[in-house]
Amino acid sequence: MTAFSGLAFIILVVTAMIILIFRDWRINAGALALQYVAVFILVSLSWPMGVAVIKLIVGWMATAAIALTCMRQLSSDIPQEPTASLFFRGLAGLLVILVIFAFAPRLQETMFPRVNMYIIQGGIMLIGMALMQLGTNAEPTLTIFSLLSFLAGFEVIHAALELSTLLTGLLAIVNLSLALIGVYFIVKANENKPVPEEEE
Repeated sequence: MTAFSGLAFIILVVTAMIILIFRDWRINAGALALQYVAVFILVSLSWPMGVAVIKLIVGWMATAAIALTCMRQLSSDIPQEPTASLFFRGLAGLLVILVIFAFAPRLQETMFPRVNMYIIQGGIMLIGMALMQLGTNAEPTLTIFSLLSFLAGFEVIHAALELSTLLTGLLAIVNLSLALIGVYFIVKANENKPVPEEEE
């Protein structure tokens, strides 16, 4: 299982960096779907497979709801950004990863002595990357992706501490509710965009 947990952590790092750096909803939706596979692997280290798979199914449902809405509502043009913006966000993401690697052993020693290091690092990294994403954009799609990543990071750590069927169901409802809220704001933002005037 160590090999699987290590692979899951690598997937979390890569997908979290993709979601932080890029602004294309198609790339982010694919990264988020893959991120939930890694979350499922880490959660399955602590929970029975039948319960852990709930995280994967709910995550994919939330991602699919947002992706289908974006497909109908948003333009197919890929947004162009200056290279400096991509570099800045990538550098910020690397800084978050370095801080987590530096403090994770101390957190394991003082707060989570029985928790796998990959779980601690993966969960905190998702939370940190999501907070960084929330601080660098105001678009509804990216905000919802960030909130879902934040919640996924919390669920990874929580799963290692406690198995609660009630809280699992509650978190599933929260995930789906966030997706529905995201759908609403994506549609609303698209309706409020000014319609370009046709040239005579």
